[in-house]
Amino acid sequence: MSLRVSFNLEDAELQRFEEAALQAQTLARRQSEEAVIAAARALLERGLQAQPAEFVKERYSRLRSIVEMALDPDWKLSSEDRQRVLNALACFSAPAAQGSTGGILDHAIMIELVSRDLHHDLQAYRDFRRFREGQSARHGAPGADRRQWLAQKRETLQGRMHKRRMRELEAAGSSVKRLFSLIRL
Repeated sequence: MSLRVSFNLEDAELQRFEEAALQAQTLARRQSEEAVIAAARALLERGLQAQPAEFVKERYSRLRSIVEMALDPDWKLSSEDRQRVLNALACFSAPAAQGSTGGILDHAIMIELVSRDLHHDLQAYRDFRRFREGQSARHGAPGADRRQWLAQKRETLQGRMHKRRMRELEAAGSSVKRLFSLIRL
C-alpha cells in the first residue's frame, strides 16, 4: 500500500529557505570549488545512509545529479553555468546545512527547490548522459570522433537549456521569478 502526502510551503517558509540558501552561498564564496562539491557530496552520503523514505531518496538522487554535473569533464559548463551549479551546491555546504539544525526532510525540500531552479540544466545533462552512454556502447573506444560527437551534442543541449531557461523566465510572473532567485540564477 502507498500513501500520497503533499504539503504547501507558505511565503514565510519559502523565505526561510531563501535566506538559508543566500547565507550558504555567501559562506561558500570563501571556500574552494572543490570544498563546496565535497561538502555537498558528504551531505548526500549522510542523507542516503539514513535510509530515508523513497520520496526523500528521489530528491537526494537529484542532488547526486547536480554533483555529477559539476564534476563531469565531458559536460564542460560555461563559467556562468558552472557558477549556477556551484551556487546550488553551496546550499548544502554551509555549516548549518551540514549540522544537526537541518534535517533530512529540510534538505529534501531544499533539493526540490534547487532542482526546480536547475530543471532545464538537469534535463539537458540527463539527455547528454544518455547520448554519451548510447554512443559509447555503439562506437566503443574513446578517440577524436568521440570528442567531436560529444562536443556537438553538448553544444546543442546546452543551447536548448539556455533557450528554455530564458523563455521560462520571460513568461513567468514576478512570484515565479522570485523562486528562480533562490540560488541567484
